[in-house]
Amino acid sequence: MKKVRILLISTILSLFATLGYAQGALAGASEECKLNLSFYNDWMKQDNYAEAAPLWREAFRLCPPGVRQGLYQDGQKLFKYFIEKNKDNPKVKNALIDSLLMMYDLRIQYFPGSARSAAEFKVYDMNQYLAENDEKIFAAIEKAMELGGDRTEPSILVLAMQKVSSLYAAKKVTTEKVLETYTRIEKKIDAQVAAKHQDADAAKKDIDNLFATSGVASCANIVDLFTPRFEANPDDKALVTTIVKLLSDLECTNEDLFLKTVQALHKMEPNYQSAYYLYKLCSAKGDHASAIQMLQEAIDSDGTPDEQDASLLLELSDYYMRKMENIGKAAEAAKQAIQKSPTVAGKANLIIGLVWGSLRCTGNEIEVRAKYWVAVDYLIRARNADPSIAEEASRYISTYSQYFPAQEEAFMYNIIDGSSYTVNCNGMSAVTTVRTRK
Repeated sequence: MKKVRILLISTILSLFATLGYAQGALAGASEECKLNLSFYNDWMKQDNYAEAAPLWREAFRLCPPGVRQGLYQDGQKLFKYFIEKNKDNPKVKNALIDSLLMMYDLRIQYFPGSARSAAEFKVYDMNQYLAENDEKIFAAIEKAMELGGDRTEPSILVLAMQKVSSLYAAKKVTTEKVLETYTRIEKKIDAQVAAKHQDADAAKKDIDNLFATSGVASCANIVDLFTPRFEANPDDKALVTTIVKLLSDLECTNEDLFLKTVQALHKMEPNYQSAYYLYKLCSAKGDHASAIQMLQEAIDSDGTPDEQDASLLLELSDYYMRKMENIGKAAEAAKQAIQKSPTVAGKANLIIGLVWGSLRCTGNEIEVRAKYWVAVDYLIRARNADPSIAEEASRYISTYSQYFPAQEEAFMYNIIDGSSYTVNCNGMSAVTTVRTRK
């Protein structure tokens, strides 16, 4: 009999090795623990949860904590099975739910490598079985976000925004808590978007929509809450960054707090974003010189891609032309944009063409009108480079072509169609081809 018992235990230990049970985790475990682990597992494989349950309970009672993660994962399956069986018995059902949640807590405690996953699935189950208890679910979500960091699942982040909004509507959390939660979630979802998580973009939209409808998203709330904080800690970079993002997202850019925090952020760490914010602010206030300076700083910032710099140079070109009526600078910035990235060639050439068309030139009949040849040259390039502006470019080509010199006028100056011609006008020069109206 003793030999049979030894043989049985040896067989079970061999089975543990086959199943991948860590010998270190089983060290010190009683023979009864090991036997019950093996026996209940046989029933689990057959999906016979009713037979597995008493053996699982014995294994749970006899085995040392953290003996193996599968013990707790199987516990989750068993408790879910019995929750369904007792769905019409609230008292038993609630006790089973408590036991189910304890399985997740034990996994988090003893298996840190799986803690993030365990915490997130605990939230999912709580949302299923305790759907009305927003406070408990939100507390579990906060723990899951703490463990998950920037890898927290987007669905958990959406749920976090849902629950904190519900708690705010029920007057169980403050405005401050909603804002803090939103900014915390935003950092995590932005990280997931950057990591190209397949659900991140949709989740970000959901989160922003939930915040917008939470009743908290107003300029007044943010200003009232964060002004005293900023005044007390104007050098707190994390705080200043949070305020700038919140006010920017809600388009509260006319608030004095926005200007102050952007200036503070730019002073602490000059970069593209802070320079661009200041450009927008200065532009809105009509401070064109400062706006140009800040936009140029944004363009000159280190680490920004050429496509982004090219886009900003187009914005600078447009600003020079429309706000400052400095068409020479407008053309210069547009040319720099093309050098940065050919992707903006269409719009940049359109601007340069309009600049040439608006120049005031002096001289004879040919010299006054030659600018239109150059304008049309650039507009043709614009049309060919970017189909989205082809119609607009064609309209200007048609208009400017009407101002070409007549053939007889060109003949008077010994100029013929197709010949090369150098245009000098108002400090700008270009080589073009003669074209006349017949």
